[in-house]
Amino acid sequence: MAYRFACVLLTVALCAAPALSFSAGAPNGACDDMIPQHHTDPQKSAAPYQIILSKKQINAGEGVTITVQGNSAKDTIKGLLCQTRVGETPVGAFDVPPNNNYIQKLDCGNSKASAITHKKITTPPNAITFNWIAPKGLSEQAQVYCTIALNGGVFWVKHTSDFLKVN
Repeated sequence: MAYRFACVLLTVALCAAPALSFSAGAPNGACDDMIPQHHTDPQKSAAPYQIILSKKQINAGEGVTITVQGNSAKDTIKGLLCQTRVGETPVGAFDVPPNNNYIQKLDCGNSKASAITHKKITTPPNAITFNWIAPKGLSEQAQVYCTIALNGGVFWVKHTSDFLKVN
C-alpha cells in the first residue's frame, strides 16, 4: 500500500513539472531562441499583446521608450524577455532604473544589458515600459522581440514590434 502511494505521489510530481516557470526572470539559456524553458510548448495563436515604440526613427546612440501591453485588462504580464535585434543579432542596451519593480537587465553574451527580463512579479501588470539605447555606429532597421508569459504555461515567443529605423 505504501509503495502504491509513493508511486502515485511520484507520478503527480512528475506531471506537475511541465508547469514550472522562472518566477525571478528568464535564464541565460533562453537568450538565443527566446524560449523561456517552461517545459511546455509556446502558444501558436496571435499574442494578445502589443509592443509600442515611442518613436519610429532615432539616431545611433539615442534611446527609445518601449511599452509592452496587453490588449485587454485580462492580458497581464507574468513573465517577459525582450531583446532588440537586427536580423537575429541582439544589439544595443536596455536602460532600467534601479527602482523598477518589474524588470531587470539580462546578460545575453554581448552586453550586460542586451536583454531585459521580469523580476518576481506578485501582481502582474497589464503594461511594462522600459528604454532601449541604440549603439553608436548602428545604421540599420532594428526590431524589438519579446517573449511574453500570461502565466507559467501560457506564453508567446518572439512577438515583434514595428521596425525602428536607426540612422
